[in-house]
Amino acid sequence: MGRIVLFGGTVEGRLLAQAFQKTQLEIHVCVATEYGATLLPEAENIYIHSGRMTEEQMVHFLTGIVPDVCLDATHPYAAAVTKNIAAACHKTGSAYIRIQRGQGMLPDRSDGNEGRVLYLESIEEAAEYLNHTTGNILITTGSRDLEKYTVIDACQKRCFARVLPTLSVMAKCKELGFEGKNLIGMQGPFSAEMNYCMLKQIGASFLVTKDSGNEGGFAEKWEAARRAGAALIVVGAPAQVGEERQMCLAEAIRWLCETYHLQPKRQLFLIGMGPGDRMLLTQQAADCIRECDVVIGADRMLAICEGIAKKPSYSCYQAEKMQAFLKEHPEYQRVALVYSGDIGFYSGARSIREYFPEDELHPVSGISSVVYFLDQLKLSWEDVRLVSFHGRKNSLIRLLKEEQRVCALLGKKEDFWQLCRELLEFGMEEVNITVGERLSYPEERIFTGTAAKLQNAEIESLSVALFERRTERQLYVVPGIRDDAFVRGNIPMTKQEIRVLSLAKLALTKTAVVYDVGAGTGSVAVEMANCCTQGQIYAIEKKEEGVRLILENKRRFQVENLSVIEGEAPECFKGLPAPTHVFIGGSKGRLAQIVHAVRRRNPEARFVANAVTWETIAQLKALQEEIPEYRNMEFIQVNVSKGTETGRCHMIHAQNPVWIFSFGGACGNGGRK
Repeated sequence: MGRIVLFGGTVEGRLLAQAFQKTQLEIHVCVATEYGATLLPEAENIYIHSGRMTEEQMVHFLTGIVPDVCLDATHPYAAAVTKNIAAACHKTGSAYIRIQRGQGMLPDRSDGNEGRVLYLESIEEAAEYLNHTTGNILITTGSRDLEKYTVIDACQKRCFARVLPTLSVMAKCKELGFEGKNLIGMQGPFSAEMNYCMLKQIGASFLVTKDSGNEGGFAEKWEAARRAGAALIVVGAPAQVGEERQMCLAEAIRWLCETYHLQPKRQLFLIGMGPGDRMLLTQQAADCIRECDVVIGADRMLAICEGIAKKPSYSCYQAEKMQAFLKEHPEYQRVALVYSGDIGFYSGARSIREYFPEDELHPVSGISSVVYFLDQLKLSWEDVRLVSFHGRKNSLIRLLKEEQRVCALLGKKEDFWQLCRELLEFGMEEVNITVGERLSYPEERIFTGTAAKLQNAEIESLSVALFERRTERQLYVVPGIRDDAFVRGNIPMTKQEIRVLSLAKLALTKTAVVYDVGAGTGSVAVEMANCCTQGQIYAIEKKEEGVRLILENKRRFQVENLSVIEGEAPECFKGLPAPTHVFIGGSKGRLAQIVHAVRRRNPEARFVANAVTWETIAQLKALQEEIPEYRNMEFIQVNVSKGTETGRCHMIHAQNPVWIFSFGGACGNGGRK
């Protein structure tokens, strides 16, 4: 077990303690105030010591602890404290490492803001300068040096001090004349937006700060001052440690992990960033981004995050690459994984669970672009079917047969054009399409049209579309479409009653891949396509007229998952995926060859064959004897008679009897053979 002394009271000190809580390290954290102690994590391996110490007291403390190393994560401007810690370590022989805070990003001088940033050596110099100016002043340099600002004329009116909200600090400020509206007791971190609101609220012309680095919120102060039109006064320089060993926060965490062979438990925040406008980001999401060590996501998401907080970032959206990156960077303990929209709606966040432990993942919901879009259309999202065509295969035709409205996430514009062409191909010209692009951005555009109008329209990738039927359609939910509903021509057709029984024996599934051999008019293929909504039907027919009829019925019944194969079985099986089910309506005497060809591709395929001649029955009985798995072949004979009205009477007309043979695969008994 390692023993560490950590002098904290800063963001870095808190993050170090959080990173190694519940590990085998024994960590003694020293903070100057009881308030600082309340911000630290509670864990069995963390011992908190509050109160200021002199150099002699530090020597006594280190002598009693005998640490492996002493980490100095005190404030970068606390020169006296840093000097005492280094001296105490030297006297006790304790290894000393100074945790250095990176300096904040200097403002961009290219946007006409020259002269709005002033760098001064000390607070005294800043106070002298401000004494010769007019306008209110927001002071964010802390309470320790607040007395130095009292030399400014009308100090109690012009100066507004932002300090920690402890009783001792507030009492000291009151003694110096800072009270009421001129005293702001708040604990950071502060966002650029909050800083901006404070500057505008008090009408500040100046903001005084130290360069406290990105961890100390320097970038957020600069951004707020720039927006508010206030001059930024930066005072002092961080304490220097001389020749002592120095590390930044990330280096220190990495070093401790390697030295003590640790793998601290990370916190991975899966953050939904909303449609894109930063104003639609939830407060919880913004807080997570500000408090994290690194942000990972696609470039568009990282650009939004940069406006919230300046953080290390990694441009990536593949879960596997995220995992590899974090393995290489153990110093990043609080990680923001950012995704567009909401993490629960067709989001890449779903794949993350395969790569990281469940107890490290923390979901942070966002506003989906679909919900935002439907709000703009004054529609409730519970009244539409929500799907995604972004990198996914879905059947828009099938969905519109089932639902009045379908709202979809889109991918590339070419994919949208293809959806429009499919609507036209299947006779859905009346479908109204509303497209929303760049949603929530200033250049947001929402427009409406038909498939014919929009099939070549220029639209943005990653848009959202609402497809809405203007006419009611009846969806066949069980087999048994009326015979006269089909386009028939002069090709024989499997009748309604035989279709129902044959499909029942076939025991189809939603995802089935089915061959309809000798498809005729396609009546059986259409029924199967309605049942296998996530599967694919191949209607095999060699007659030219039959092929034409199948294509007409495909369009009439809008079954997108039906493909017509012109040719003779089994030769035309080449190039088709292996079937899970096969219906044989006509075999031209080649039934045995068809069955054997299918079995070579899938021995577990389920067959149903219709027979109206003794020759076909004989071939099926021969297969039963030849193939052991087919010994339990089931066969039934069906005789159907139909009544027709003739004058005042009703005549009964018997149809030819049909034999239905079923064998192989699942037998419809819950998938059992």
